[in-house]
Amino acid sequence: MKEKLKSLSGAVKSGAGKILKFFSRHKIIAVALIIALLMGGVIGFGALSDIRKGAQNGTAITAELRDIEEKISDSTLVEPNSEYSVTANVSGEILDDFFEEGDYVNKDDVMYVIDSEAIENNIASADIAIARAKRAYDDAIKEDTMTVRDKQTGASTLESARIAVQKAQQAYDDALRAANDLNAVSEYSGYVTEMHVSVGDTVAAGSPICDIVDSTALKIDVPFNTADIANIYVGAPAELTLTKNGSHLNGTVTEVSGRSVGGSGYTMYNYVTIEVPNPGAVASGDTATAVVGNIACGDAGTFENLTEETISAQASGKIEQLYISENSYIRRGDMILKFDGDSVNSQVNTALLNLNDAREALSRAEIQNSNSDANTALSDSKLDSAIENARLQYNDALLSKDNLLRQLDDYTVRAPISGTVVTKNKKKGDNASGMSASASSYSASSSGSAASAMGAAGSAAGTGMSLGGSDSTAMAVIYDMSRLKCTLNVDELDIKNIHVGQKVTVTTDVSDKEYTGVVDTVGIGGKAGQNGVTTFPVKIEIIDFDDSLLPGMNIDAAIVLSSVHNALAIPVSCLNRGNTVYVKGEKTEENDAAPEGYHTVTVTTGAADDEYIQILSGLSEGDELYSEEYNSMDDMMNMMEENRDSMRNNMSGGGSE
Repeated sequence: MKEKLKSLSGAVKSGAGKILKFFSRHKIIAVALIIALLMGGVIGFGALSDIRKGAQNGTAITAELRDIEEKISDSTLVEPNSEYSVTANVSGEILDDFFEEGDYVNKDDVMYVIDSEAIENNIASADIAIARAKRAYDDAIKEDTMTVRDKQTGASTLESARIAVQKAQQAYDDALRAANDLNAVSEYSGYVTEMHVSVGDTVAAGSPICDIVDSTALKIDVPFNTADIANIYVGAPAELTLTKNGSHLNGTVTEVSGRSVGGSGYTMYNYVTIEVPNPGAVASGDTATAVVGNIACGDAGTFENLTEETISAQASGKIEQLYISENSYIRRGDMILKFDGDSVNSQVNTALLNLNDAREALSRAEIQNSNSDANTALSDSKLDSAIENARLQYNDALLSKDNLLRQLDDYTVRAPISGTVVTKNKKKGDNASGMSASASSYSASSSGSAASAMGAAGSAAGTGMSLGGSDSTAMAVIYDMSRLKCTLNVDELDIKNIHVGQKVTVTTDVSDKEYTGVVDTVGIGGKAGQNGVTTFPVKIEIIDFDDSLLPGMNIDAAIVLSSVHNALAIPVSCLNRGNTVYVKGEKTEENDAAPEGYHTVTVTTGAADDEYIQILSGLSEGDELYSEEYNSMDDMMNMMEENRDSMRNNMSGGGSE
């Protein structure tokens, strides 16, 4: 036992400097660790003396020159650029698949082939139906053309035919305009704070598409005493004070209400609207008081975004493509979505068929009108009815085949994007279950932070896409890992210091490499936490990622706010309230509360990180400082030495090797 204790004592002595450095940063852990090790008989009592000597002699805390990076950091998860769940729009046996998990697929590559025998038989039947309908239609036209009418009836038929052509032309023009309206545009400028639809959704006219907020400017309605309202005018400067932190903002009066409302104590108020530019740290829902000139308000008001609108669909249809996502910025007139053109194109085709039929009827009417006045062998109504029925049956047969051909594409499932297959749930021989395409946001969470990112929207024939975690109905899941991202939730007090392009350092336990990232987007939609603090999502692109980083891995990301090279700095633990430190030396003032052997010095501070803070004035390099943490460690050593003899006796009484 003595040899083991001697060996351990030497090891501790050689690493005393490192131990002290760790203890100084992790005082609570250090106390618990030393006590636990001593009670287990692992640390030799000689090591305590070495540690104590190191604390007294070799580890004095001094002001020193070092580099400081001021950061905002948190833990989060690695996210892919986008994630898609591949689903089928039809049901049937999977005849073949062309990929395995881990394979890279290109957009529109064939992934699955589903048995289409039944629909191919239906297409063949449709061809037969078309041929029959066309023959019946031709026969009806031939009979109508060979029938002679009198001049009066012919003229009436000719006029009706002309009117029918005009109506058919109008219907065709309307269908073309509808086809041109497939792209919906924004009526407002601002940031997209919430999406109400996804690719594949079918929406009706008037349905909400997204919420638009422009938070670069805010407005607030503040009550002023009615007796003072005559001295407040539109255009007057105003000063606002935020309720939450006392910060001041400058604004301008834009409206003075002429209607008085009752307040507490029988006081009458008029509301004054004030607009302010948003410095970045004020959110809708924050409250503030206002002063216009020397007139103070009667109560606080609540900020609202100057622009806060919901964009609604102007037409109905199935969404084929989205050009916007949450946190993206759009301008008035920008395209926001594209509707699926299949239904509209079908209407265009139908209208064109009707127009051609009307033109043919007009030609026949013109021929018949030039014939003799012989009586008709059949009544006009029966002839017209026979042609109309034959025409409708023929057009219906054509449209039915067109629908079947579009459905046939669904039996070939293609990759909606280029990426890596991370999950393969269906294989050759399995049954595919048809479903509608859907999309949702990729999300991930970690201790102290949550990440969210919206994947790029798209469409592919026969493929339903779902952006989202684990979709049990997905045939396969594809990650687009051409870019890797992560998201930090930044406190409302710090968000004003974050901007696109800032450097980000990323570290992970799975690799010794430090990765570099940049701030990609700064979210404007804040969310209040349980502690009442609002956080904003900041999305980061990891620039130099390698195969060691995979989606879902835990990482630590730090946004570098500022960096200082070769700055005079001290440990943060040495700084007291009021920006004072205790410097070794004799006291010069009788009321100095510094510990024995130290005197108080006031300093000016600058940049800071988690461990060190820059000193701009008050100290010189090499000044020796007092630290409460090191003093607490010294007290702990005294306590342990007082109990050393009794602990040694207990160990000796247990026998020796």
